[in-house]
Amino acid sequence: MSDDRPKRESMSIEEATISNMWEIAAIVEMLERKSLYKKQDLYDIIAELHRNNPRASIPVTSFLNPPAHRN
Repeated sequence: MSDDRPKRESMSIEEATISNMWEIAAIVEMLERKSLYKKQDLYDIIAELHRNNPRASIPVTSFLNPPAHRN
């Protein structure tokens, strides 16, 4: 198999996580702008997924500093 693809630089797990977060945020924003869903629908689905998969929930103690609340 030929290896003529350009080489990628490696990225840390933090960089990959942040990149994924921004990509998901962009998709969510696009779907909302196209009126394909409402943000409350997304929150409801996330809550349902957390209820159905309790092991996937992030414990509060995982955060060194709690996230800042926006007003």
